[in-house]
Amino acid sequence: MGPTELWFMVSKILGIVAHSRQSDPRFRGRGTYSIWHVLKVVLFCQVHRISLPLFERKRRQKRFLHQYGLPNRTISRSQVYKRLQDRRLVWGLVEVLSQSAARALRSLRALGTPCRVVAMDLTRIQSDPDRDPWGRWGFDSRGYFYGYKLGLVTSEHGVVLGMTFMRANWVEFKVNRCLIRMARNVVQSASGQIPLDYLVCDSGFDGESTFEEARRSLHCPALCRPKRPRNPRAKNAAQILAKAKRRTPHRYRNQDLLSTSDSARQAYKLRGQIERVNGQIKDDGIRIAEIPSRRRGVRRMLPIALGKLVIYNIALNVNIAKGEGIRKIKHLVA
Repeated sequence: MGPTELWFMVSKILGIVAHSRQSDPRFRGRGTYSIWHVLKVVLFCQVHRISLPLFERKRRQKRFLHQYGLPNRTISRSQVYKRLQDRRLVWGLVEVLSQSAARALRSLRALGTPCRVVAMDLTRIQSDPDRDPWGRWGFDSRGYFYGYKLGLVTSEHGVVLGMTFMRANWVEFKVNRCLIRMARNVVQSASGQIPLDYLVCDSGFDGESTFEEARRSLHCPALCRPKRPRNPRAKNAAQILAKAKRRTPHRYRNQDLLSTSDSARQAYKLRGQIERVNGQIKDDGIRIAEIPSRRRGVRRMLPIALGKLVIYNIALNVNIAKGEGIRKIKHLVA
């Protein structure tokens, strides 16, 4: 897969979203150029891996804009930098991400492989503490690190349904409800209902709020290993366990399901799919862990991370349309 065919799919989906949201007051820009125009320039630079100064030089070449389906007049570099701070730009990227994910789910459903399991995870994005004053020290399963955390919720096939970007000192309970609701919105827009069987996540999400939100929004049980198993031989263990079951009924009900049901154990093994997605977006073509020297901090990094995940989802759409492996993106190079 090359950047040219990927760019035309990006442009097509961006045009669909812009047309469907043209009457939405949230996306009405104040300047001469619309939010969708700015997004088109930003995504073009990310697909072809060129900087904004290089794009400004290239657009003066003869037939360059016409060759890639860009408007005859494009926004200047200084205005793009200013518009990147606009919250409406992030909302537009979220809409494109949701549209690309719903499109991929519909295509997979037409091929006979509907989405049945949703996975949720946080992954580290490391930064340099000497050059990045906006990052924070945090902790994950591999130990302490400095930087940020990227929260992802994906389907069992690797389609990104939603994301959050935050400092490293945030924990899973800050974003679990947000990720589950983003997955609900995408699945509903793709199929009109929520035919999910399970939500799988690691022990960091072990808490009543995760299990309760999965029941409320996705209408399915959440499968999660206990963060800290209880000692049955401890003093007053039976009374403590009975009190905990009354306080957190969804948690113990779903954890009993994971230990007794064979289908639940098989579904929990699909949690490794999101780990492979994390590896792909960090290494193969997407390189989401690269932090530009002038784009540090959550507010500045969020549009970059969203744009790269949009490109990843649309690459999956291209692979589905061509009948290739859905996550075959190693050849996504400029």
